[in-house]
Order: sequence, then C-alpha cells, then structure tokens
Amino acid sequence: MSVLVIGAYGSIGSHVVTGLRSAGIPVRGTSRTPGGGESPDGVEMVRLDLDEPETWPAALEGVKKVFLYAHEERVADFAGAARGAGVEHIVLLSSAAVVDPATRHSRSAVVHSAVEEAIRESGIAWTFLRPTTFATKHLYAAPAIRSGEVLRIPFLRVSTASIHERDIADVAVRALTGAGHEGKAYWLTGPQALTQQEHIEVIAEVTGRPIELVELDPEDAEPKLPEFFVRMMTELLKAPCVVTSDVEEVTGVPARSFRQWAEDHIKDFS
Repeated sequence: MSVLVIGAYGSIGSHVVTGLRSAGIPVRGTSRTPGGGESPDGVEMVRLDLDEPETWPAALEGVKKVFLYAHEERVADFAGAARGAGVEHIVLLSSAAVVDPATRHSRSAVVHSAVEEAIRESGIAWTFLRPTTFATKHLYAAPAIRSGEVLRIPFLRVSTASIHERDIADVAVRALTGAGHEGKAYWLTGPQALTQQEHIEVIAEVTGRPIELVELDPEDAEPKLPEFFVRMMTELLKAPCVVTSDVEEVTGVPARSFRQWAEDHIKDFS
C-alpha cells in the first residue's frame, strides 16, 4: 500500500509524512514545487497542483490512500480521478467550522461542507478531520513578540481549544494506517479552552519574556476587520468553547497542551 500525502511540505502534511514513514508505510509526497523543501529519506516527491488535472495521474498511480486538504474548485474532479486510479480511502483535512454552532454559517464552513459532500458522493471511503483553531495561528504575533512590541489584539476574551499541528497529523496517520476509521468525522481540539489573552500569557511564561497586551476595539483595527469576522468572533464570545476527546480516542494519547506547542515553537518567539 502506498499513501499519497498532498502538501507534504506543509505544517501538517510534513508530520503526516514522518508518521507514515515511522510506521513503515511507503509514501509519495506532493507539492506544487517539488524540491522547494527538504524531503525525508525514502519519500518520493512529485508535482501535483489541484488546479491542474494533467498533474494528477502520475501522482495517483499505484496509490491506495490519500491525505487531502480542502480545495473547493476541483475536489469532485480530483475524487473522480482518484477513484478511477484505484484509490480506496481519502482522509480529508476539513474544519470544525462545519459543526461548531458559532461558525457553521461562515465562509469556511460553506467551503469545507462542499468539499466533504463531494468526497462523500465520490464513492470512495472517507475520513474527515475537523480541527478547531490551529495553535500555529499564534505565529502571526512572533515578530512583534521578538521585538518587544505591545500586542494590540481585539476579542481577547474569545476562548478556543487550539490544537497542535502534530495532533492533527497523528490522527491522520492512524486513519490512514488503521481499520475502522472509514465513514468517521473527528472534531479535533486541544485539551483545554484558553482565551486569546491566556494563549499569549502562556507564550510569555514559556519564553520568559514579558509581553505587553492591550485589547483593541475591533473598529480600530488596521487593516479594517471584515464584517463576517467581527460577527463570528462576537458569536464566539457568547458561545461555550467545545473541547473534545477525539485526539485521545483515536491515538490513545491525550492531545498536546498549548504550553507544549509553545515549547515546541520557542525559537519562533525568541
């Protein structure tokens, strides 16, 4: 069995590749620009662009399982090509937006729901990974934290159970290598709900550097925040933050804490 990992240089795909290789599974990785990153030993890298169907056949040849990220425009065509090539199982990186009551009417929910439906209709066995906010979102603040700037952030009291990218990858690897994951959709979260302010406080504790934090009125943000984003964040302020045990149930290991994520990324903030 060979597994195709689309986006093998990405923050999640790279960990999926590593996990599959550790399990002794043959892996073919794809990128729009193969050679643009360092490939693990034993991993065949090929060019694949989901907007260019002519790149699909070579990538899909001999593959039985695919790790796929959501791509709205061509997903039905790609799934059809995958089925024709003999692919038996697609593990899709979707989003918790499709099930979270506070976000299920968002643009992200609409896109990911459409991709999920196209995969369902393809006739290929599927597993949907629906992660909540990625912990890597906090890398946006890394340059300001390194330079000691004041962080001005709106909606500091919004809570999320942000998830380590390695937990998403670990669940993907289990779904790609184990039995019983077909037809399952996993809502993946970190182990604890933290406000935006608490996330920044954890980063300060881990780095040992004080971070001055000021709550910004959404109307004063530059560039101006889109109206849909303000509406969504306002809904999240009122809604309870969902924390699931799906990571542990699939992998047998509790989800990594945000502190663990900050420790793993300490070089980004130091």
